[in-house]
Amino acid sequence: MSGWDVARRRVADGLKRRADSLPGHGWRRAHELDLATQTLALGAQQVLCTAPLLVAASAVVQRAGGRGMGGFVAHILGLNGTAAGAVTALFQSSSTVDMTELVIGLMVAVVFGTGVAATQQRGYEMIWSRPRSGLRSTLRRLLWVIGLLAYLVVLWYAGRLGHDINRWAHVGLPVRAVAQFVLSLLFYWWSQHLLLSGRIRWRSLFPGAVCMTLGTTVLVMVSGVVLPGQIAEAVNDYGPVGATLILSIWLVVLSGVIFGGSLLGAVVVERHQAKAHRRQQVA
Repeated sequence: MSGWDVARRRVADGLKRRADSLPGHGWRRAHELDLATQTLALGAQQVLCTAPLLVAASAVVQRAGGRGMGGFVAHILGLNGTAAGAVTALFQSSSTVDMTELVIGLMVAVVFGTGVAATQQRGYEMIWSRPRSGLRSTLRRLLWVIGLLAYLVVLWYAGRLGHDINRWAHVGLPVRAVAQFVLSLLFYWWSQHLLLSGRIRWRSLFPGAVCMTLGTTVLVMVSGVVLPGQIAEAVNDYGPVGATLILSIWLVVLSGVIFGGSLLGAVVVERHQAKAHRRQQVA
């Protein structure tokens, strides 16, 4: 065998090992699923449905408790100064609207929010190679939207609790960080199981939930560094709509984290199952 043949075989073996590795397997599956298109579809739904849902929920919470969720969103994103003020202003509600109208607006936003659940559900089904659920899962989508609101409200109260604890124990930041991580992990885990109609075992969905939670944590940390300057500059150039534009981009990135984390978890499970199957065949 010539030196050229040896070199060519080594290159082929290296490419095969790379394709069979976890990153290679994940990249191949992402290409097969056209994950970029799925991410953009979910991002568009987030902008059209999730953002109005947050505004409507914030209006109800503000009327009931005196404080909206604008400050909470700004804190989660690590904003300060002009950027924090611009984002908080997006969640301010008018004092002339009565509580009944606010609740009706929230209910309408919840119904439209099922579009986000439907897009996310289809993405999970493609990742796990499951057929469409159809109209039978409409109630599950509605339940997911309610669960999303509950998750955000609990996060909000956990943040306020951490702030109160910090006044006398100076451990508010660790408390908030742990609470946010655990709540996010549970929410992502539950979301997959609910939207997949229980067709995938809880244990198999756990790696994806961990990946999504870690990805979201990294995204929030990066946001605290990048977003304040970006939002302040956008508001200076375009006014309040500039903050909306930056937040829309952030939601698209979050959508990529959600689908990417779910896919990575599915790939980990697939590879583990394949190895277990090979060991059984050998035995």
